[in-house]
Amino acid sequence: MKPVTGGALAAGGALVGALAMYLLAPHAAEPAGAEPAAAEAPEAADGAVHLEAEAVKQAGIRTIALVTAAQQGASIGYARALDLAPLAAIASDILTAQAAADASTREQHRLERLSAADDSASRREVEASRAQGATDRAKLTLACQRVSLEFGAGLSRLGCAAMPGLVREAAAGQAVLLRIDIPATPLFAGAAVEVGEGASAARVAVLGPAAAGDAQLQTAGVLALLRGRAAAQAQVGRVLPARAGTGAVRSGVLVPREAIVRADGGLFAYRATGKDGFIRVPLEGGAVSDGGWFVPAGALKPGDRIVVSGAGTLLGLEHAAPAEAE
Repeated sequence: MKPVTGGALAAGGALVGALAMYLLAPHAAEPAGAEPAAAEAPEAADGAVHLEAEAVKQAGIRTIALVTAAQQGASIGYARALDLAPLAAIASDILTAQAAADASTREQHRLERLSAADDSASRREVEASRAQGATDRAKLTLACQRVSLEFGAGLSRLGCAAMPGLVREAAAGQAVLLRIDIPATPLFAGAAVEVGEGASAARVAVLGPAAAGDAQLQTAGVLALLRGRAAAQAQVGRVLPARAGTGAVRSGVLVPREAIVRADGGLFAYRATGKDGFIRVPLEGGAVSDGGWFVPAGALKPGDRIVVSGAGTLLGLEHAAPAEAE
């Protein structure tokens, strides 16, 4: 591909029309016996886009040098907010059963004192109050067990008495219960997981296992609570990326967000090569990080200069190159 000059960059819109007129116009026949002209060999076969200095200036292309970066190895999964309407019904049953159990306990103690003092309460009344107290406490236990049965043992570790308060937080948009599935990494209570991406990413602690596995991924999900401002970004049904550290540390480079272009279903960055070339490099095996995209050392390495301004122009020129050759 020949180097693109500043004039060619400015007149790119006229190139297609000129080519069309040339293809439609009649051409003089070559003299008989004349040898066909040899095809001109391309000046660059490295797949790079070559620009002259003036074209680089007009396109506003700017490069920076990559520096060494390190990132803890992580397994990738997803997190989604759960509907807490069933938990609200359970919390109501908990409050009702707790009030009934407290009342029956007080009544039992009152009758026992009367029976012991002057027999103003019969033994039968005392036994009936004890039976009622046992019934009310059984209803409270069942209501508390429903938290574990319907949502998971992880949520029940917060305690039965915490459920009404959690429902109030969720109704106010201050808390979200997340189910997290990361197939490659087992997650235990207390493990840290990063949910979301970019400025809205938040770190949560695993509460424990969810009630059921994921039917599609066949993974054992875990539960976590997301509180604060980040909870507003996790509406019910929305799927968020989740990352859990594996302990290993990877070395590589940090590619700024402004250097990344999307093409052909992947992420790429343009690396300066030679005196006037720019080649598109896939960002394989990367992961989102603060300030950009972390890429393990390989196709890109510390010291490489990448384009942080004008990468879209280079992508357009690269895609236009086959049409120009025709």
